[in-house]
Amino acid sequence: MNIKKLSFFGIFILLGILVWYLFVKSYDYKITFESKQSPGVIYSSLVAWNNWEPKSKKTVSVLSKIPFSNVVQEFKVSDSIFKIEWLLTKKSDSITKITALLSDKDHSLIQRIKMPFTKTDFMKRVLSTVKNIRKGIRAHKSDYKVSNVTEAIIPEKNVAYIELNCKLHEKANKMMMHTIDAMEYIKMNNMKLTDDPFIEIVNWNLQEDHITFHFCFPIPKLSTYPKSDVVNIKTTVSKPAIKTTFNGHYKFSDRGWFYLLDYAKTHKIDIEELPVEVFLNDPHSGEDELNWEAEIYLPLKRF
Repeated sequence: MNIKKLSFFGIFILLGILVWYLFVKSYDYKITFESKQSPGVIYSSLVAWNNWEPKSKKTVSVLSKIPFSNVVQEFKVSDSIFKIEWLLTKKSDSITKITALLSDKDHSLIQRIKMPFTKTDFMKRVLSTVKNIRKGIRAHKSDYKVSNVTEAIIPEKNVAYIELNCKLHEKANKMMMHTIDAMEYIKMNNMKLTDDPFIEIVNWNLQEDHITFHFCFPIPKLSTYPKSDVVNIKTTVSKPAIKTTFNGHYKFSDRGWFYLLDYAKTHKIDIEELPVEVFLNDPHSGEDELNWEAEIYLPLKRF
């Protein structure tokens, strides 16, 4: 009798596992790997995947996202559509664990039946896709460098500035487009730059990946300034902050932002998510991009 009960219980457990595997489990296949980059950098890379493709050729759509921890995407590969849910977790101070949960949108049940017995076309496609993404994430590590974090003071500056709005990945192009507006104002009014240009983020919508920032050009302090429809004048406020130095193409400089955010979270430092970024090099100088340097600050919260 006990043997029969145990057998029945075993069959019941196996049926439960089978039902879970075929009908309850939220994904068809799981892949895990690691990176030495922060969750913010990986999150940003995943969200920006395929950003520069024409809309007619886009293969990746972001369905939902939780900044720095979760991204759900839909991929179109040949005649198939599959979903990837990315889970990002800190394994240690220097390692991020990346988990990809993959599902065939139209043939999930068939995939689950076949997968224990054969390597399906779905498996081959998703393995190839995730392998390419993993390769891209790892290769991106060589595109930039960030220094150790230090305490610093964001200095007060008198500036001519232009307020700009854009998606985060559009920041560098936006700056290039409007540098001439600020420099024309400065030159036409016989002023000279007194220090390096910088940006001051005044709003960062992490969920929408959108920023509003002041593109600032330090100038002499005068009693009055000529009026402009584009350029404004202000004196920035000196603030205590944490700081890192970024080296690389300025289109990737937000990697320094994420590095500081991750550092602040790990060390329980209350900061304002409003980076200040000072550009120490002229991008048109012809220097190797890894020699381009920017000082990046995150202001400390004031109580």
